[in-house]
Amino acid sequence: MYHSQYVHQGQYQVLGHAPLSWPVAISQRAAAVLDGVFRRYVPSLREYALGTALVLGFKDDIDQETRQAYANTGTTHIMAVSGLQVGLLFAALQWLLARVPLGGSAARRRLLTAGLGLGLIWSYAFLTGLSASVLRATVMFTLVIIGQAWERQSSLFNTLSAAAFGLLLWNPYLLCDVGFQLSFLAVLSIVYLQPRIVRWVDVRNRVLDQRRSWHAPAAQKAWRAAAWLADASWQLTALSLAAQVATFPLGLYYFHQFPFNFLLSNLIAVPISSLAVYVGVGLLLVKGLATGLGLVLPAGAGPWLDWLPQAMGWVFEKLIWLFNEYIFLVGRLLPGAVVGGIHLSQGQTLLIFLLIGAFCVFLASRRLAWAGWVVALLALYGGSRVAEAYAGAPVREFVVYSIPRRSVVGFWQGAAVEFATADSLPLSETERTYRLRPSLILRRVAQPRYCVGWRGATVPVRQVAPPDSAEATRRYPPAPLVLAQWRGLRVAFVSGTLRRLASPTPPFVADVVVLRRNPYLYPDALAAHFGPRARVVFDSSCKRWYIARQDSALRAAGFQTWDVNERGAFTYQLAPAK
Repeated sequence: MYHSQYVHQGQYQVLGHAPLSWPVAISQRAAAVLDGVFRRYVPSLREYALGTALVLGFKDDIDQETRQAYANTGTTHIMAVSGLQVGLLFAALQWLLARVPLGGSAARRRLLTAGLGLGLIWSYAFLTGLSASVLRATVMFTLVIIGQAWERQSSLFNTLSAAAFGLLLWNPYLLCDVGFQLSFLAVLSIVYLQPRIVRWVDVRNRVLDQRRSWHAPAAQKAWRAAAWLADASWQLTALSLAAQVATFPLGLYYFHQFPFNFLLSNLIAVPISSLAVYVGVGLLLVKGLATGLGLVLPAGAGPWLDWLPQAMGWVFEKLIWLFNEYIFLVGRLLPGAVVGGIHLSQGQTLLIFLLIGAFCVFLASRRLAWAGWVVALLALYGGSRVAEAYAGAPVREFVVYSIPRRSVVGFWQGAAVEFATADSLPLSETERTYRLRPSLILRRVAQPRYCVGWRGATVPVRQVAPPDSAEATRRYPPAPLVLAQWRGLRVAFVSGTLRRLASPTPPFVADVVVLRRNPYLYPDALAAHFGPRARVVFDSSCKRWYIARQDSALRAAGFQTWDVNERGAFTYQLAPAK
């Protein structure tokens, strides 16, 4: 979030409510009706929120703690409707049709299967809001189904390219959609890398090699089951590794963190979520059938028709609960598995993609020239990080932030920063995320320092006459006055009454004076205490009526003023460090 604009009532006019796309609007209304089914049969709010996200793609009700837990374990893709759900539905349809005698010629069976498959996946895409991720999967499966119906051999790379081309023709702005980028990169990487990773180890035969001919039939079956389970686990592990190879640069660029526990979490999360998708879709189908029967049967049959949706809703809720508990358990067991505070520029992200591509070509061709390109790209990436750190190191700034009803300042030294809340109240997670984090991302800060009040601050400060002071003689009344010196910058934080001084020499010549909590003062008293050249800043704890009254008086006395409520954060840049 680089910019924000707050529009108050009376500053805007509603021109209309027409949607930009009628198909999407109708699709979202239909999805809202299905969402009501989950809301009714899944009473637990946390499980309902994740269940409707898993099946329908609605993520509005997922709380921040759950979002963070899934982000820390690399399973946020579960909360978005994508190729996983579309593939599961198509696989279920194929399994069902393979066991149902359709009759007729082979061509007729192929066309019937294709028609049912297309109807199923496009109906599901329509009922989930036609998002970019589900459209990508639906278009891909459409091309595959048509190719199978005409007995044409298709390349998944061509299919993926055709799907991307068609979607971008429909909406070119999807190219800037994070979900669109991640989903296509993940599928591209899975198609190319997953078979190659699987070939690293022949897990199935290694397990079967432990079987002996003299083993009992039950033991033989156990070894075959163990081989199947080990092979399925290795296939899923290879899939997770392949997806991460192509998506982790974008994950670092957009989300600034990387979870190293993604293998452990996806190994269990994907099977449980797949089963939950089947149960959730089954719940919607059963409820639709029960509603249809309720229209033709007597009114007394309603409770009998509702018991099956209630049972499936209970099973669906327990599966989602198990899924949630496993994700939170992984996060608790491996709290340090998430590396955060990673900030990449667009150029550095491109260099990482080029590095991955060059390394893959080297592995495929075994030519030393490509190894040289890998080393060159590594050196270029390292040089860009060094140049970035060198360019930012001399920057030294003092910032008064615009956070409603708060007094927050920051002391910046290159990529190191210390935030202090002068009002002695800790910052909430929302305030950190939306007010401070953009600047941390922009300057590639890995570990910011937060101080509540001035406790633990490395900036030298001196409080004069705090409220609990026992001094007999006070130059200042009991309201707090904090004097800070940092890198040659002198800052005074005033939140009480300032008396006039008779002395011609200011006791503390300040470069910046921060007014907090509507202090009572006069311009001549301010000049007597801190000098006539101090920059005066009204922070966000000052009321508007106070600023309107004091600002004109201070300007008339020759002071330069700054209101962070109206003009945004105040920045005082010091001379670069030598």
